[in-house]
Amino acid sequence: MRPNELSLDFALLDDLALGVERSRIKVSDIGQVRVHRMGAFIETAFTALSWKDPIWASLDWLVADKFDEVLADLKSQRTQEQRTGITTGWICGDQLDDETQWTGFLIRVSSVCKSGGFGKRTKNAIMATFSEFRSNILEHAGETKGAIAAFHLGEKGLEIVVADQGRGALASMRNSKKFRNLDDAGRALKLIVTDGVSRYDNPERGHGFTHLFQGLANRFNHIRLRSGDHALEVFRPHGETPLERISQKAEISGLLVYAFFNTDL
Repeated sequence: MRPNELSLDFALLDDLALGVERSRIKVSDIGQVRVHRMGAFIETAFTALSWKDPIWASLDWLVADKFDEVLADLKSQRTQEQRTGITTGWICGDQLDDETQWTGFLIRVSSVCKSGGFGKRTKNAIMATFSEFRSNILEHAGETKGAIAAFHLGEKGLEIVVADQGRGALASMRNSKKFRNLDDAGRALKLIVTDGVSRYDNPERGHGFTHLFQGLANRFNHIRLRSGDHALEVFRPHGETPLERISQKAEISGLLVYAFFNTDL
């Protein structure tokens, strides 16, 4: 990285997004920003959809060599062919409802988990995460266009992302009569991962996210959910007790789910 060149992470993204949203920062103020992590990069692309300044929204200020093809497919919504054994893989909205293409994506996920040294239980939890949120997009988001599921195995661990441009957590929770007056996206994010809470009036439905997070227990290092103007994050540094944080952020459409896993010890 060049001297004084910024590196994109979630902390920088949060500051930049609020600054852009409130017209308090210009591209010339920061120069180019280099990308090393996929999660913050994809979230930036989704957040930029609501930015009015075309210079910011173009993302030309990002140096993202290893993820250029991901961004191109995300914009075009045409998933290019990928091979098994790659360290970065993705599938966009054009193929999310294609069972053959989805199976191929999961095979690539399984392969990268093996090459990354992850155990069977962690691999199964990761694949369940992808499948659960894929189902959420197909059944509840109301929009597959603009969606993506992706993974990247780097030197420090494995990142996974699932994101859509659908209704988001708040609108989804309002489907239930019990939560029709809910007006806080942070509260909605908390509810979708709370045991015993359903977005449906039928109590037998809507608990997939809760079970999913229980399955990820003791396996992740960082989980980040983004929807509306909030984020719910859970940190588990060095295998310690998970710490949860809900905070206000810049506006983002739909629902984005990110998780990071260190290689199994």
